Amino acid sequence: MTFQANKPDLKRYAVQSATAFAVVAFVIIFDLVTKFSVVNASIEAGMPETGSYWRLATVIEGFFLITYVQNTGAAWSLGGGSDVFMTVVIVITFIAIAAFLFLLFFPDKRKNMLFLVSLALITGGAAGNLIDRVSLGYVRDFLDFYPFGYNFPVFNVADMGLVIGVIMMIVCILVYFFRTEKNSEKADRKSVV
Repeated sequence: MTFQANKPDLKRYAVQSATAFAVVAFVIIFDLVTKFSVVNASIEAGMPETGSYWRLATVIEGFFLITYVQNTGAAWSLGGGSDVFMTVVIVITFIAIAAFLFLLFFPDKRKNMLFLVSLALITGGAAGNLIDRVSLGYVRDFLDFYPFGYNFPVFNVADMGLVIGVIMMIVCILVYFFRTEKNSEKADRKSVV
């Protein structure tokens, strides 16, 4: 009964699905193309083909560099070198991607575009890094920032998709929560009057 009550019309569902698919595909493709480009540029600049670290270019002196790094761990190289830990990370990532894909494509008229795009960014980012992890055994990172002299961990486009998606989802949840609370308060005031 609830599913039928929240089922969106076909046109809205088609637009939502196409948008979600486009965002996921864009993040994965952009991530893989940038990784491929940085690896090739690093090899052309003299890095050995088996190299795992190469400082390729300085974009903004003392702040932003392109540094190729093979990340054998999870986020910020946590658990690197542990086969058991990385197997658990891969399994959890597969499960998370499956859950996000289900949420993305499950027809529900209560979904808004901000929520869908946030899920799609998270899914695309997780899939981009999972492709590296499964096919290469490591993730290729290359965006190297030094904000205020601090060496921030090197990351990639997939990581950006994940972080931006999580921030958007938090905003979406907070907006939805406060909107629901506000609507509930209005309904309570009307019932008192």
